[in-house]
Amino acid sequence: MTRAIAAASLSLLCATVASANTELALDDVPEKILDTAIRTAPGVTFDRVSIEIENGVSIYEFEATDHAGRHIEIDVTEDGELEEIEMEFDFDDLPAGVAATLNDTVPGFTPGYVEFSVRQTAPIYVYEFDGAYEGRPVDIEIAEDGELLIFTHGLSS
Repeated sequence: MTRAIAAASLSLLCATVASANTELALDDVPEKILDTAIRTAPGVTFDRVSIEIENGVSIYEFEATDHAGRHIEIDVTEDGELEEIEMEFDFDDLPAGVAATLNDTVPGFTPGYVEFSVRQTAPIYVYEFDGAYEGRPVDIEIAEDGELLIFTHGLSS
């Protein structure tokens, strides 16, 4: 009986995870959601769109490359509202307050990827960092005013 419950739970978990980030054809995206993405990033061609569930809400993630060759992601909720815009950002162009917090938190940080995020919630402007510190992966988020929001220091693989 315990194995059956465990197997059923695992099956449900796998189904939930699989549906949590499912790639879609652009033609399968509801019109109001697609319209929001297009209005947010006019002139770009979306390379990929997927849907995931965040806190019980379906979020459509549109990925593209902007006119300057940078990665951009537009997140739109199931009701057609813009949730977030994430844009690839040059590490050397960080605002002084963000750079200072990053240096104080992880001196010698090696960036892998930096994004500038515009969100509909506070704080509105956030810099997101993926990279390595002391040989381990880290994820860091710093608000435009220099406030450290998230710092996760993963285990070595």
